[in-house]
Amino acid sequence: MKIVFFNSLMLSALVLSACNTDKIPGVYRIDIQQGNDVSQEMISQVEVGMTKAQVTYLLGTPLLIDTFHPDRWDYLYSFHPGNDNREQRHITLFFSDDTLDSVQGDIRKVDYADLTESERQDVNVVVPLEKNKVGFFRSILNGLGLGKE
Repeated sequence: MKIVFFNSLMLSALVLSACNTDKIPGVYRIDIQQGNDVSQEMISQVEVGMTKAQVTYLLGTPLLIDTFHPDRWDYLYSFHPGNDNREQRHITLFFSDDTLDSVQGDIRKVDYADLTESERQDVNVVVPLEKNKVGFFRSILNGLGLGKE
């Protein structure tokens, strides 16, 4: 009887541990970085009227060039820290007659010549989400990776 109970206990522990591996404490997860990391300084150097070769020299090869719309270039960037939320940026450039016509996406046009050295620093600000207050037992379950956060 003890063997059956022990085996069923081990089986249930194995099944429960396989349910949610996202919140197991102490597990190392690598940072995943994908796409073109286009900084604000790089975007500020891009101007309307540049050729495709000049834009490629400044920003690098685009991640996506649509076969049916070769005058549209997409630069995508995604960064997912191991145990944190993913950050994603998307910049789209439109060309007409091999010259840059417009730029859209997660950008802002800044003239870097007018900025001081301290203002030129590219800084990503991550605003944490407000967490709900939980009780004592729920915080213990969350610490063990068994509860919802």
